[in-house]
Amino acid sequence: MIPVGPADRFDAFRALADRRGRPGRRLFESLAEARAGTTDSPGTWAPAVAADVGLPAAAALGPAGYYADLASPHGRRHVRVCAGTACFAAQAGQHLTEVEYELGVSVGLASPDGETSLQAVHCLGYCYAGPAALDGGTPHAGPALAGQLAGREPRRAPAIPAADDTGDPVLLGGVVAGELPWQVWPQVVTTGTPDEVQREVAASGLRGRGGAGFRVASKWEAADRAPGTVVLANGDEGDPGSYADRLLMEVEPERVLEGLALACFACGARQGVILVRSEYPLALARMREAVGQAYDDGHFGRSVHATNTSLEVEVVAGGGSYVAGEETALIASLEGDRGCARPRPPYPTGHGLWGAPTVVNNVETLASVPWIIARGGETYA
Repeated sequence: MIPVGPADRFDAFRALADRRGRPGRRLFESLAEARAGTTDSPGTWAPAVAADVGLPAAAALGPAGYYADLASPHGRRHVRVCAGTACFAAQAGQHLTEVEYELGVSVGLASPDGETSLQAVHCLGYCYAGPAALDGGTPHAGPALAGQLAGREPRRAPAIPAADDTGDPVLLGGVVAGELPWQVWPQVVTTGTPDEVQREVAASGLRGRGGAGFRVASKWEAADRAPGTVVLANGDEGDPGSYADRLLMEVEPERVLEGLALACFACGARQGVILVRSEYPLALARMREAVGQAYDDGHFGRSVHATNTSLEVEVVAGGGSYVAGEETALIASLEGDRGCARPRPPYPTGHGLWGAPTVVNNVETLASVPWIIARGGETYA
């Protein structure tokens, strides 16, 4: 027998979806549309969604039962209340009971008339002002959370603090320094080289800010500028007390996109994808708006700033899964599968999204790259 290497491991879902035109995002978006406004279980509506894209029922039932946003019943008014560590600690979890009482519905259920549904999520990025909830896409936060949702208290949703208690900034860039975005990319793409970007990031010692701390330059090098390389910006933060990604995506989406563009340039990638967790609706809207503006301004497209560089960028929403923030699980989710971590090797840089070399960097990591290129890697180090 000829031994089969890890890169040749057979993935039945990926193989079948590949034959059906890779309907991953289309499948996921169709599932989200089918779920909206219904309290029925996935078994009643997911199989039809799968049939529409030429996949068996299991291909839709898998993700529909896995992602919290698809598995949870959705009434005409859908409220997501944070049950994460920071929000739970704010009132010892009593806010959950109070919200259930005020809305007249239990967590994980919908009212009998289908009017209101309540879903517990594990982070809304309001760790500094919890407890928090989303009423549709509208955030509420603070001690009187239940009263806000009932309409008896004024809505509160404090902005994210961009400095610590000493007044020192906690992030570089325009959030605190007022620097304009898109000052680096136009110059680099017209007069610079991928090797120059790679060298400066290597000199900076920049490591992944999503938690793993892996050297960014090493990950970029591993992709080896292979044809079809993809760069993914991971905006699926969800650890207690972590809301830097939300701050950047809501306040400085352009800096995130500029960092993504520079990463794609260094890696020889012609495609970039930003994954924004569904629990961050404002971040999702701001990122999409910023991408549209970037296309209008010539930063993205077939001929970026009249050069031979082509770069296509899209923003996609997550489905409510903490695990899907892990890079191989994130890739699985983009393919329309359940967001489960895949065995490694193969590593994404060699065999990632639909088998293509894939570089996954955290949003905060990418937002650091323009600063590094503008001032030099040694200065950052």
